[in-house]
Amino acid sequence: MPALDPSALRKHIQSKNLAPIYVLYGADVRLMEQMVDAFEALIDPADRPFAAERIYAGEEGGSPIDIAGAANVFPMLGDRRLVVVLRAERFLKPARAKAAAEDTEADGASGAEDSGEAGVADLAPLEAYVDSPAPFSTLVFVAAGIDKTRRLTKRLLDKAQHVEFEGLGGENARERRDARQEAAGQVRVQIEASGKSIDPAALQMLLDRSGSDISKLRGDIERLLLYTGGEKKITRGDVEEVVTAETDVDDWGVVNAIGDGDAARALRETALRFDRGDSPHQLVGQLRWWVSQRLAPAAPDRVKSAMDALLRADLALKSSGGDERALLERLVLDLTGRPVQRPTWGR
Repeated sequence: MPALDPSALRKHIQSKNLAPIYVLYGADVRLMEQMVDAFEALIDPADRPFAAERIYAGEEGGSPIDIAGAANVFPMLGDRRLVVVLRAERFLKPARAKAAAEDTEADGASGAEDSGEAGVADLAPLEAYVDSPAPFSTLVFVAAGIDKTRRLTKRLLDKAQHVEFEGLGGENARERRDARQEAAGQVRVQIEASGKSIDPAALQMLLDRSGSDISKLRGDIERLLLYTGGEKKITRGDVEEVVTAETDVDDWGVVNAIGDGDAARALRETALRFDRGDSPHQLVGQLRWWVSQRLAPAAPDRVKSAMDALLRADLALKSSGGDERALLERLVLDLTGRPVQRPTWGR
């Protein structure tokens, strides 16, 4: 089946005339997440616990037979069931322990691979489902990458709607230039959808500072939208304040920036902590320490609102009440106010 591009997929979703199966793959993880959210938005929030399901491939409840079974469940509410398979590269591009495990052999008679990924026999329920999908379900595979030589992948590309979400890289200068131009157009669309515009110079700097990391670019856009608040235009100065190419991480950078009243720097430091893989709960604990040990003595009038913000963030994190990164960035902005004097050793 011919491939769709991301804009065509968005129109597909907006039309509400969904295909039985979609395959989303590529380096632009955040844009794929936005598309998954758009799929789920078609289902009434009250119906989603029954009509929408997210499954992690290869984990508990995420075997091929589990996925096929979930897609075959008749919708209890509404007229369509949505099943999203995350980390589908475990089936569509699994690590191979040895060449003998290739499922492209003529007989196709291989057992489970030594690497622990699904073997050919294990994928039979999914292959059968792809050949005859349920008319009342939409099955969406989301993968960081695919191996087009594998039997299941070839079958999906032949029978399902598939979309590649490319990054900013490429094998040559022309491909990289085309990727940047495509990304620039998507950035404008996303910013305009939020009711803002962006200066050409600001857009160029945003792309330059992203390097070849499309995920960093998406994260930078979200921070810019959060930082600029009610402003209608994003300027080069905004990008200079929020977006950085730094890689070194200061463990006390977030609290020091908040104490200095520098919201832009605090957001940058928060991004670096997340990019490094730090736990959001660890960061909340550090912020709680700062409120009690530094903010309370210096600005007692701000303690109540700060503790309320900490409590909201902590409860949301523990109840999975939103994207962890967005929750922490909002908390950082809530805590940042006028500068708070700190000891010389903390600088």
